[in-house]
Amino acid sequence: MTIGSRMSAQMISLLAALAVFATVDEAAISGLKHAAAICNPRYECGGVIRAVAGGFEVSGVITSRRPFGVDLAEFYGPDVVADFHTHVCSIHNRVFADFFSPADAIVNQGLHTVGYMLSLCDWNIRRYDPSQDERDDEEVDFRSGRVVYLTTGHIVGWVPDEERTPDWQGAIALVR
Repeated sequence: MTIGSRMSAQMISLLAALAVFATVDEAAISGLKHAAAICNPRYECGGVIRAVAGGFEVSGVITSRRPFGVDLAEFYGPDVVADFHTHVCSIHNRVFADFFSPADAIVNQGLHTVGYMLSLCDWNIRRYDPSQDERDDEEVDFRSGRVVYLTTGHIVGWVPDEERTPDWQGAIALVR
């Protein structure tokens, strides 16, 4: 990645962090589109949405540098109303990537926050609001006969092809 493109990506990060959005959905969609543009698709990454004067703002994006799970604890505070994160798309989790994990749903229930998730398999952005949506509402059957129930949430947006990670190997250096 060149110095110019690194500066451009940092400027996009700065502008995203300074924006105030009218709705939580708009803020989360912006945060997840930003994550899709800069994060290594092999690792989960995410952030939070805070209530501020005049609307909602998106935190920076952090990565787990692991395929599953991203710890957003450093971002949480009393002004946080939602969190957002990506789900990787691999051979190991392709059937689960479009669902909120049990841990995702439990965290949002416990913290009374809305959860947003971008599946890197279908590129849809989903919303799970524990005050409105049922948990474990979708039955997933395996060839082995095992059945699990997962949370689907609601699709609130998507990331078009042109907004997806063009150069994640260089861009990931910009994510803490």
